[in-house]
Amino acid sequence: MRRREKKDHAKAALSADRSSSIAVNSFVTRCVATGGLVVFAVASAGLSLALLGRPDLDAPSDGHVRLLEAKTDLNGHVVATLQNQELGLKILTLDRCIIGAQYLQEEFQDQAAFTGFALQEAVVFVNRSLRRVLQLGLGAASVPNFLRSRRIQVDVVEVSETVIDMAEKHFGFSSCRRGNTKACQQRFGRTVQGDGREFLFGRDRRYDLVISDVFVGSNPGHLHSLEVFQRIQQQWLWPSGVLMVNFVGFHSGHRSHISRKLARTLRHVFATTRCFRDEDPAEHLDAAANLVCLASDQAFHFNVPTTGDFSNPAPFSSVWVMKHFQQWQVLPAEDGNESIFQDSQNELLEMDSQAEIQAHFWSHAQTLIPSHEPCLQQA
Repeated sequence: MRRREKKDHAKAALSADRSSSIAVNSFVTRCVATGGLVVFAVASAGLSLALLGRPDLDAPSDGHVRLLEAKTDLNGHVVATLQNQELGLKILTLDRCIIGAQYLQEEFQDQAAFTGFALQEAVVFVNRSLRRVLQLGLGAASVPNFLRSRRIQVDVVEVSETVIDMAEKHFGFSSCRRGNTKACQQRFGRTVQGDGREFLFGRDRRYDLVISDVFVGSNPGHLHSLEVFQRIQQQWLWPSGVLMVNFVGFHSGHRSHISRKLARTLRHVFATTRCFRDEDPAEHLDAAANLVCLASDQAFHFNVPTTGDFSNPAPFSSVWVMKHFQQWQVLPAEDGNESIFQDSQNELLEMDSQAEIQAHFWSHAQTLIPSHEPCLQQA
């Protein structure tokens, strides 16, 4: 992490409304055509739902998010890259979901823009030697880029060819599929276009860490099951390897049953599982959020620095999340409940099974943006 000047450039922006700290993936926008220019009208408070403290920006803003590029992928999803000058962000969306973001200013691009990404990036402090990583789901490549910048080789599997292209064109990702591919792959890792489950069951290779970050408005059931986690444990991880799953859901109350079932499924496979929320669990108890679970057959802990940038980080900055996330542990082990996700019976695959997660966000988002539809500017 780049050392800041004595006066921290990051500030706790948009912290007035942390109640919507669900996940950047669920952010919605309203597409408006004006005078031939397609823009996205955005209520800035809505983006606080997972936005970290951002750098101070001097650039003026017209209050709109400009569409840089939009394409329909082979699965019929609209993938778009947007730029919000006011927030200093470049944003990647798939239909109505934000699947990634990056600061516009180059000097801040090594910092996660959202709490969920910062929480995942904290895996670099686990007491393991992370040399090779497999990531399922690319988004705007925030986590792969972060890990690669620390000389960790990251292979990526992404179902959308268009997402790969956008990440490479707009977010500094190297797919290593052009030019000197061998040298690039040896340095950064490979990129495979395809379904994550088909990839997992079609071949095998050992990794120190496998990351599953595949939320696209809902948590896909075919990648969250006993059989998938067993396959990763038995065929993809070294004995001391770690599986990290980013799951969007509730952490307490009756609506947390899906999240608790995920944790139980992981514990059914791995000897040790720990889950963390991307903000203090005591804050906004009724809010859905990124829940990052780490699982391994060997006990693990985190060696987070306490000096330098980590001595007194700005609240809600990327470093602040890394410093405090261990206090935000959720979804403890339960006695007497054996219900888990299995291929033969997976609640995540049932229609409306995640409706409460979506409804919680939509009820809040619609107060900011009454109407919203993904739109595509035709070439």
